[in-house]
Amino acid sequence: MSDPTAPGATRPVTGSSVEVAGEDGGTHARSTVDSSLEQEVVLQVGTDGQGRRVRLGLGARVWVWWSPEDTPVRCRPYELLDVRGGVVPTWRLRPTGPAVEGDRRVHPRAPVHVPVGLAMPSGMLLGETADLSEGGLRVVFVAEPTAGFGDVVHPLPDPGDRATMAIVLDGVRTELRCRVVHRQRLGDGRRSLRVAFEDLPDDVRVRLRSTTALELAHRATVSDPGRPT
Repeated sequence: MSDPTAPGATRPVTGSSVEVAGEDGGTHARSTVDSSLEQEVVLQVGTDGQGRRVRLGLGARVWVWWSPEDTPVRCRPYELLDVRGGVVPTWRLRPTGPAVEGDRRVHPRAPVHVPVGLAMPSGMLLGETADLSEGGLRVVFVAEPTAGFGDVVHPLPDPGDRATMAIVLDGVRTELRCRVVHRQRLGDGRRSLRVAFEDLPDDVRVRLRSTTALELAHRATVSDPGRPT
């Protein structure tokens, strides 16, 4: 889909799955689109990670994220106009801004800082993520130790090498198979590694997308504190 005005680029299409994140960063839900028009989108009331229905107050402002076919991930801000009951309750949403690409990348990238481990022959080398997305992450490790008794130097893998990362997502320890994209030594001696994920299970992909969406929604609110919620 290359037409930027096509429905999938400006709004999620009927029947597709979406992620809903509150502008305050405290709400996240997974939902399905019941109907989709330019001036209004109707979603099934979303559920959280435990399958419980999420409550939103009238007037709540949210970001809706979706993944059109052959198009980068998209997101758009909406306001909740109505909650309708029934066998399957729904949210009626009005757009409050245009649809945009997530951080202008195929997968929206957020500055999430969590511990991560890189599997090495001698054990796990611990570092911290500098950013995270559904497609990969950048991790920063401490500087190599100076030569001395007991020091162990862990050379990082080269670009193109395969690696395994361990990270905790939604309280679950998850191992991620990766391909190294870039390696760099920072000015303060620390080392940075950019990796792309490979063969992600669907449940892991959803957790990564959720973590990224929540952080970006939170930062959007912080950057515009005067915006009504």
